Amino acid sequence: MKVFILGMGHAGKALANRLRSDGHQIIGSTTTPEKVNDLYNYADEVVLLKGSDTAKVAAAATGCDAIIVTVAPNIRKTRTREERETEYHETLEKSCINAAKASPRVIFLSSFSVYGNGGSGTDPIDEQTPTANHEEPSSRYYQAAEQAVLGSSTGCVLRFPDMYGAPGDMSFPDRVKMAHNFFGGKVVFGPNAPLYCIHFEDVIEAVKHAVDNTLCGVYNVCDNDNLPYTNKQVFDAITDAQGLSRLEYLDQIQAPNRKISAQKIYNTGYRVKHPDPNALLVETHTTQEA
Repeated sequence: MKVFILGMGHAGKALANRLRSDGHQIIGSTTTPEKVNDLYNYADEVVLLKGSDTAKVAAAATGCDAIIVTVAPNIRKTRTREERETEYHETLEKSCINAAKASPRVIFLSSFSVYGNGGSGTDPIDEQTPTANHEEPSSRYYQAAEQAVLGSSTGCVLRFPDMYGAPGDMSFPDRVKMAHNFFGGKVVFGPNAPLYCIHFEDVIEAVKHAVDNTLCGVYNVCDNDNLPYTNKQVFDAITDAQGLSRLEYLDQIQAPNRKISAQKIYNTGYRVKHPDPNALLVETHTTQEA
């Protein structure tokens, strides 16, 4: 297959490397001229473009069997609602609209944020749970991007929690330090949602699984067997261990308030392999407090 990977960050590079080793021809994109030469270590062809550029996306996708959209908003440009409005619209929705115009087979790496808080009830959140939080840009534009992809019967949306573990990626303690240094100790999410996260290698395997098995439609991707600790439990443990003041939760961005089911993709043979990186940290902290 000839595959266009729109967005060659950590996940895009690892995915390109994985698919290329399976014999696929890879075209990758970047918005940074200085990265082009290095990306030839991962892709057969590298193009310089933004996902919002309709003509360039169409040209790059010529002859491709599939487009995989791995673009993600720049977190440093999402401090305010106005910044999120611009960043998520430009990065997510426009990229997916243009990808869908260029190919009927698009795989989009989406987010659990489309569920908002998950609504009322106690049943696990699954792919049939209505999307929510339509006013918040970080949720609304993921939903709009998904709809662009799902306009084709061969479109595929993989919904993920926060990714960790990529080369050079920030650890959770580093994220807490950034929250203090860059955001004044305030975070836009709420305290009580389970802190779902997924190792980037499990992300890559999920996308490869979707490619190999021609998955279409929507799939939640996470550890289906365990419920993680909440944001507050995890980040209190980290701040206490680092001697930092505890975070202030602004609760502007909603996150699912209960278990998320990944049974649908588990039924196709996929499994998350990496355990929750925060579980031991919280349990150690709880023991010390007792």
